[in-house]
Amino acid sequence: RLGSPGEDGVGRLPEPADLLAACESALAPGPWTGLRVLVTAGGTREPIDSVRFVGNRSSGRMGFALADAAAARGATVTAVAANVGLPRNPAVRYLDVTSAAELQAACLAEFPATDVLLMAAAVADFRPALARDGKIAKADHDGGLSIELEPTTDVLGLMAEQRHPGQTLVGFAAEHGSEEHERARGKLVRKRIDAIVLNDISGSETGFDAPENEVAILTADTVETVDRTGKPEVARAILDAVDRLRLRQPGLHAGGMLD
Repeated sequence: RLGSPGEDGVGRLPEPADLLAACESALAPGPWTGLRVLVTAGGTREPIDSVRFVGNRSSGRMGFALADAAAARGATVTAVAANVGLPRNPAVRYLDVTSAAELQAACLAEFPATDVLLMAAAVADFRPALARDGKIAKADHDGGLSIELEPTTDVLGLMAEQRHPGQTLVGFAAEHGSEEHERARGKLVRKRIDAIVLNDISGSETGFDAPENEVAILTADTVETVDRTGKPEVARAILDAVDRLRLRQPGLHAGGMLD
């Protein structure tokens, strides 16, 4: 809506924070200028029928915070958003998807031109083997309803198999209970990625759909703990860790690009 009653169209003044960010980006290019960043965010939904789905509680807050932080550093950012209803950053390009298969297709199309992958989306591990046409009627299943599930593709593992020199891959692991570090490190090794961000979802005030988080960033030989704070601050800590990783990669200089 424009200032005049009943009028709408091009011309609305951006929010002051958006305007300031655009000015800062134009006047002082950030340290990630030239880097292409691919972020996944949200949670996939796997259809049972035309109405119901198997899903998870991921809101996309962490992924969107990562996309915002990367854009603030000057990167060209694409966010693959799985069912995310949060405000959008005009500096970020968004690709909306619903299911794990759609997320996989979007990621595989974008990945070859990507320098940094931040795989923050909660991708379903299983989906119904057969999605029913129409709505399943409760009256037809008084004795209960059984749904056969089949595994989805490991999207991050698939991209790791296709990586080329100069790419940095960061995964995320939502874990609950004891031995969480061991399970996260197992994923790091098994998926052949550079780092994994461990998110303990046992607490009610951090993790899924919460404004704050506390994580551990694991690499092959380090563990960095980020104490409970806002997700934008967690995102910046993760990007700092990516900077350190890329400086250790052969052929990369401080700006993060291949020599």
